[in-house]
Amino acid sequence: MGWCEHCETEREGSVCPVCGGELLQEITPEDLEQAHPEWGRETGRLLDRWPKGPDGEPEEPGMLALAQDFESSRGLILSRLEAAGIPAFYRYPEGGGLGKVVLGFSGYGVYIYVPKSRYEEAEEMVGGLAAPGRGY
Repeated sequence: MGWCEHCETEREGSVCPVCGGELLQEITPEDLEQAHPEWGRETGRLLDRWPKGPDGEPEEPGMLALAQDFESSRGLILSRLEAAGIPAFYRYPEGGGLGKVVLGFSGYGVYIYVPKSRYEEAEEMVGGLAAPGRGY
């Protein structure tokens, strides 16, 4: 079952038969434990640009930085990475997603992830713009 944001109704499948919009699918607690490249800003494009491993699966992401959840900091970092051709996505830590909904920003910041193969290059680009990540 998926949820159509436009029709505000639960429907079967992945596309709403009424409006044609993409249905939001449920996420299990196990899915939340690992970062996934498809959780990025532009889902389809990001996954297409994400490097693949020898088995054809998307390469594992490494946490590059913990940035403030303001467009001026998060957006600057993501724009620099995108301009250099480094795919990246961000994820809210802990209860940060709730803060984003209630306050408009997450007090916990955002974790920015990049492919492991581009980690060192991305780390040089970010410099002092954010707190260093945990790597991979």
